[in-house]
Amino acid sequence: MSETDDRAVELLAFLAERGVEPGAAGKAEAEAFASQLIADGRNTPEVFEELGIWAFRAGHRRLSIALLELVDCHYALGRLAEVVEADHGPAARTSVFAEPEPPVGSPESVRCGHALRIAENLAETIGREAAGRAWFQVQHGITDDEWRGSDEKDRALFESSGSIDEYLDRKRAARDEFLTRLNAEDRPWYTTAITDEVLAFILADPEMETPRRDGDTVYVTKVPYRASDYLRAVDETEKRSAACHCPLIRDAIRDGRAISPEVCRCSLGHASHYLAGLGVPLEGEVLESAAKGDLRCRFAFRLPPRLVPR
Repeated sequence: MSETDDRAVELLAFLAERGVEPGAAGKAEAEAFASQLIADGRNTPEVFEELGIWAFRAGHRRLSIALLELVDCHYALGRLAEVVEADHGPAARTSVFAEPEPPVGSPESVRCGHALRIAENLAETIGREAAGRAWFQVQHGITDDEWRGSDEKDRALFESSGSIDEYLDRKRAARDEFLTRLNAEDRPWYTTAITDEVLAFILADPEMETPRRDGDTVYVTKVPYRASDYLRAVDETEKRSAACHCPLIRDAIRDGRAISPEVCRCSLGHASHYLAGLGVPLEGEVLESAAKGDLRCRFAFRLPPRLVPR
């Protein structure tokens, strides 16, 4: 048996001891199992990722999502620390990150509390404008090396297009084809189930997850993280929580805690890669975000004059 098989057997035994069927297990069980791995010093990101993949293949979708969420954006604060040190020096990093990061696999509520304190420390140490620039570079903790492959493909797509509008139309067509295929195969998009309802919702919005140009500005709206819950939610707080992709702040939305507005520039930086094909740095703005009270997350990027059709 492989190490993943051994861990899966251990997880199944853990659930059996608690009288929980794997198909019924979710966030609470994943966090409880994670606490056991933390105590044993076996809580690496790879362990949770491998178990999440195993659970999906075994048909335990709720459990799979819960396991993968334990390490979602795990590298974000480490990336933020690197950016702060590079731009503002070791002393600033030490000041902002004086508090140790919670162990890998910690509950989302614990990660959220820590992240909120880091965000405020950052703003107090280097100022809110500089903090926004730092968060922009975090981009969900994805490194430049990890972005390179998709960015190069996007660049090739732009170079083979006759105009920026053709480029954006081709990206939208690729989005539609990809999500329609996931729907037909009953496969999630990362952790988002692409149900018939969700698919129709996304396809009806030309700027959802795919940029839409209006004059010299390009707009992007994020697909809600828990899209099915988002569409069903009546309560605004629940809708905002379902919209938010960030495991570092979702609990704060649910609890009504204050969130530093600069944090959402992390997602703005992530969204900037949707336009990586243009090969130019873009000035971006967070127009709406669930963290600051809106029902969706929406960004705008200003195009350089030479890319705007006459």
